[in-house]
Amino acid sequence: MRILRTAALVLAALAVTRSVALAACQSTAACLQAIATAQQGTRTVSAEFVQVKHVTLLDEPLVSTGHFLFKRPDRIVLQVETPLAATVVIKGREVHIPNLPERDRQAMAMAPVATMFTQLGAIFTGSVQGLEDGFEVTARPDNTGIDVTLRPRQAAWQRMYRSIELRFAGPDLTTQQIRLEDALGDHLEITMRNVQRNIDVPDTLFDVQGQ
Repeated sequence: MRILRTAALVLAALAVTRSVALAACQSTAACLQAIATAQQGTRTVSAEFVQVKHVTLLDEPLVSTGHFLFKRPDRIVLQVETPLAATVVIKGREVHIPNLPERDRQAMAMAPVATMFTQLGAIFTGSVQGLEDGFEVTARPDNTGIDVTLRPRQAAWQRMYRSIELRFAGPDLTTQQIRLEDALGDHLEITMRNVQRNIDVPDTLFDVQGQ
């Protein structure tokens, strides 16, 4: 009984903390600050992801699954497991994909998407206010989290994406969902599951030697 009572008190405390944070989120600036406060201690993020691509010309969406890793300040690994295995490593503004010819790797590293991913990496550390350098940002709360909408400012990004929507949920306001609408009207939804913060993520997982 004592254990149950203690668990109930912990859950109640988390609920109060979240309620206070969301109650203070009455403007975009306040919402971004709430996210920054919740995420400021984030060093690493590990999560499973489900990616659903809706393409206008296809009757059925394209679905892929895999694992996502982030390590502060700007390293990301996407390990796609289905339907085809693939790995994407992002280190700062460099994007690496194994088995690509060197010329294609260099083009990928210089593409606008690399710079965009660098700025989006800030969402996992709470540095979301820096997003305003590259995006028009709006944020609004609801009972369980905060929704942030990003609209690219740069013409190069506008040719790729109309908007990016981010969902921060739970008591610690971790990234739960990302939705990207491209310039053609197609959209991509990425849902994060089993999100874990600050677990040990070896540097070797971001090693691109030989790629």
